Amino acid sequence: MARDTSLNKQTEEQLRLSEERFKLLSECASDIVYTLNWDGAFSYVNPAWKRLLGHDPDEVLGKFFIDFVRPQDVVLYRGIYKKIRDEKDEVVDFTGTLVAKDGTSRHFSFSGSPLFDSHGNLEGMVGQVRDITERIAMEEALRTSEARHRTVLEASPDPVVVRDILQRFTYVNPAFTRVFHWTLDRCVLGQMDFIPRDKMAENADLVERIKRGESFSGIETERLTRDGSTIDVSISGAVLFDSKGQPDGSVTTLQDITERKLRECELQQVAYNDQLTGLPNRKSFYLILDGMIQKGFRRSSDMPWALMFLDLNKFKQVNDTLGHDAGDELLKSVATRLQGCIRETDHLFRLGGDEFTILVMNCDDALNVANVARKIKAALKKSFPVKGHEIYTSASIGISIYPEDGWDVEVLVKNADMAMYAAKEGGNDYQFFTAELNIRALERMAMENDLRCAVERGQLELYYQPLVDCAGCMTGAEALLRWNHPKMGVVSPVKFIPMAEETGDIVAIGKWVLETACKQAREWQEGGARDFFVAVNLSPRQFREPDLVKTVLDIVTSSGLSPKSLKLEITEGSVMKDPEACVKKMETLKRRGIFFSMDDFGTGYSSLSYLKRFPITTLKIDRSFIIDSMNNHNDRTIIKSIISMATSLNIDTVAEGIETKEQLELLTGLGCKTMQGYYFGRPMKVDAMQCLLKQ
Repeated sequence: MARDTSLNKQTEEQLRLSEERFKLLSECASDIVYTLNWDGAFSYVNPAWKRLLGHDPDEVLGKFFIDFVRPQDVVLYRGIYKKIRDEKDEVVDFTGTLVAKDGTSRHFSFSGSPLFDSHGNLEGMVGQVRDITERIAMEEALRTSEARHRTVLEASPDPVVVRDILQRFTYVNPAFTRVFHWTLDRCVLGQMDFIPRDKMAENADLVERIKRGESFSGIETERLTRDGSTIDVSISGAVLFDSKGQPDGSVTTLQDITERKLRECELQQVAYNDQLTGLPNRKSFYLILDGMIQKGFRRSSDMPWALMFLDLNKFKQVNDTLGHDAGDELLKSVATRLQGCIRETDHLFRLGGDEFTILVMNCDDALNVANVARKIKAALKKSFPVKGHEIYTSASIGISIYPEDGWDVEVLVKNADMAMYAAKEGGNDYQFFTAELNIRALERMAMENDLRCAVERGQLELYYQPLVDCAGCMTGAEALLRWNHPKMGVVSPVKFIPMAEETGDIVAIGKWVLETACKQAREWQEGGARDFFVAVNLSPRQFREPDLVKTVLDIVTSSGLSPKSLKLEITEGSVMKDPEACVKKMETLKRRGIFFSMDDFGTGYSSLSYLKRFPITTLKIDRSFIIDSMNNHNDRTIIKSIISMATSLNIDTVAEGIETKEQLELLTGLGCKTMQGYYFGRPMKVDAMQCLLKQ
């Protein structure tokens, strides 16, 4: 009996110590520790309850879990307790909420186990409650963030792909499926041909960058759609990192830039190609030419090549007579024929206007280039059907050879251009550059500079050639310009007038000529030649000047010459470029008493229907018809037709180039009223003309 008592005391002591240890541990625990009796009422809660929910233990003991939960959770909690009690099974990590004393709800993770007495009978439950409010909030925030990001990705117009570190697809957005027609299932299974073969190496490099934790952006490349079509894309990739900061995958955006690329191609086409002919343009020419020269510097063993500079002959006459539309059609046809004259390795360009260039590759022999030039000559020899007309044209071609004729772009182009002008002046089809041409070019440059100052230096002088009527009486004179150069002597107008026309100096020179001729004619009238008139040539460039009418009237007024004593000579080309504007200028001047004469009639391409519109008083029959008129029946027929037509339009005629008595009699017999030529007098200085007037 004493032994049993002693044993009971020992057991009770162990139980007491166990309860004290339990209480000590629970008192210090950060989680809520609780015990429930058989009915489910709290029999113990540790201080953590007050700290987390605000209730004192006295407010909790004897109450049930359902007293501290939301109404909607009562049934759930009763079911859990019933499960533990009836099935004598534990509950682990059940997630729920408890209502704190201040009315707020907090999230907890519940664990509970059955509590048995010494006889194995269920007497209640013991458990732990862990506050997971912050974790739930973080998880909710994460879910919200993920939902937000997914919404962004789902709504993104650009395809987006998420892959793991092994490049396996884990997500594709709707835009990816819309653009490339690949679904996530297909991507996950790897049943897709997404990257072009020629882009595999590039993609492998991007994968390595991801593995190194490097992001990238704006990589322009190509990807394939499900049907095999190629799409231009701009790829940007960001690395995804795991909790340890190691690369764990990537997010890639693929922006479809196909439309942009097409626009860029169109802009490139506009920037580097001629819109009329489709040929590479001036910018493209200089770009390729410079590249070839740079290549030559790097590889001195490269075979020589040639630069051909082409300029169409008499193209301006086509524009002036048939209009710019016809000129454009001719240029397109010429471009087509030129392409048929070169090899695939050669390059053809249109610089602008009627200028073309050709780069003839691998010219080990100058004869090869000459053969190309001859092929071009033959190709252009045939007529061009344009807007109901048969147009004939040819080209003047200048050739420079690399590196023999230059080591840089500027020199090669200058030399080829120089050779082209030499071909044009010499009447040749093509001309290779020579040192002599360079000397001539320098001389021309010097002449241009001198001509610019010729008026100021008093080097220009007017000669006068008599104009006589059919009775042999001198009625007027044509003013003809001469240039007394201090070194070159008297320079023929054939040399310097076209040059002045090109440089624009003809405007100032023409004004001086008109002023000088009007003053001189007025002096001769005051000296007794009362009805004497002067004829002055107007260049095409002068005629296009917007203030021409004012300039002419101011000069006539200041000189004191009667307007009816001035006859302005123009060429067909001057008026055919813009007939409407020319008619207005001519009619204004005619109303003020000034007459107009059309020079070199019959040598151009003008429509005769224009003659009745222009206020012309005189047609000058070109000397080319007069020279052989005594022996050539066709020339006589043409002269007769011109005179007859002019008479029917009430227009006078002047025959140029009369050199013999027989020519004079022929023209007089055909009805020509006025003559001009060496038979009556060569162009002469003022003093000689003065003497002739006195006679």
